[in-house]
Amino acid sequence: MKSLADFIKNRIQEAPNWIMLPLLHLNRFGDKVYGSAMKRFQRSIPSIDPEQKLVNMANYAIKHVPYYRELYGNAIINSAEDFRKIFGFIDKDTVRANFDKFISDEAPEINHVELRTSGTSGKPMRFLMPANRYVTEMAFITRIWQRAGYDFGIKATIRRKQLKKGRDYMVNPVTREIIFDGCRSDEAYIRKIHSVMRRNNVSTLYGYPSACTKILGLFIKYNLDTSFIKLALLTSESVPAATYRFFNDRLGIKIATFYGHTEKLILIEQLDATPTFSIEPGYGHTEIIDENGLPANYGELVGTTFYNHVMPLLRYRTGDYARKTGETRRIDGIQKEILCSLEGRREQTMVTRDDGTEINISSIEIHDEYPLHANGIQFVQPAPGKLTVRIIPGKGYTKEGDEAFMLRYYGNAMLGEKNVTIQYVEELECLPNGKAPTLIISPRH
Repeated sequence: MKSLADFIKNRIQEAPNWIMLPLLHLNRFGDKVYGSAMKRFQRSIPSIDPEQKLVNMANYAIKHVPYYRELYGNAIINSAEDFRKIFGFIDKDTVRANFDKFISDEAPEINHVELRTSGTSGKPMRFLMPANRYVTEMAFITRIWQRAGYDFGIKATIRRKQLKKGRDYMVNPVTREIIFDGCRSDEAYIRKIHSVMRRNNVSTLYGYPSACTKILGLFIKYNLDTSFIKLALLTSESVPAATYRFFNDRLGIKIATFYGHTEKLILIEQLDATPTFSIEPGYGHTEIIDENGLPANYGELVGTTFYNHVMPLLRYRTGDYARKTGETRRIDGIQKEILCSLEGRREQTMVTRDDGTEINISSIEIHDEYPLHANGIQFVQPAPGKLTVRIIPGKGYTKEGDEAFMLRYYGNAMLGEKNVTIQYVEELECLPNGKAPTLIISPRH
């Protein structure tokens, strides 16, 4: 039997826009559309005690989850220190091999759904989540958006979603979205997007950074005004410094973005145009461990849920990496640890140089060394020791300045300019799920 959410989604896809657009404008409830439970929880976030949340979840897992109960018996957790001493690490392979044992014996009494990862980093994963996960999820995410100026107005959603034939856009009046086809880029359709946004007073973009960058670049190409766009809520892809400069410095569009994942264990906000990130301590327990599993300033991100009582994942190794600065900042009344780098999975982010050594692609991205005039950048390693830099040239881009600098800069990283090729493209290559990865490794590699 289909869920109510599926039913509503299908009705939205089938309903004509002339019916849905008036409903979109009539919806003035703002964040109230997420329900009173979300609002109550959001108000409580500054008072959350992360260690107590961790202790409560650890003891719940030992009592109610077969996998942990078999391993840790009658252990009682009283502190984060106890937790780290008693609980071992798990990963995707652990969950795949013991899927049923990770399901709480209270799961039948909790309304829940099944989610899957996209499988871009390997075999897709299955997870069970509470059906009302939006209560906690949107409470944290909308705080990030609101800090950037989001007022729950109408969003233009730009992902690489192909709409049904004959549909130029869909309208979701509940979430206040006008959803456009991110797979179309002909001039007539780009002008249609621009016209619909202006006509409906849309000042916020929402979607993948690469997709939103592409649309804005096409607006500029066709001499369409972008000054009415004030905010971009960017998700699911990293936002490099060049993208920040394009949105914020060139177009005056503020950005709100964060790191998250399907497992919903860790939430990390990107704070500004430099590689600066803050860990949200009330969302879940975040650890950084070295190759020996010990706490470290640089290493693998490990997450523990605070809110999933259906299928709790504790000390789950994400395969992603981060580096702490040792600094904390007080943001919205909460003391948060600061990171200076956030890297995707090693097998997806490591580049092999001419001498066989490896470097992480994030470590050689251009940050403040040169104001690169590019509307998009993507790296391809066609063979070990070689690097192709794909560039969408922006306003002010020159071969004498930008290309020459990149050849020197990336040539130095790759141990010789002969190992670097600059390739000009109109858009970045995307994965089947519509995301544009920072690095593409050739299958021959």
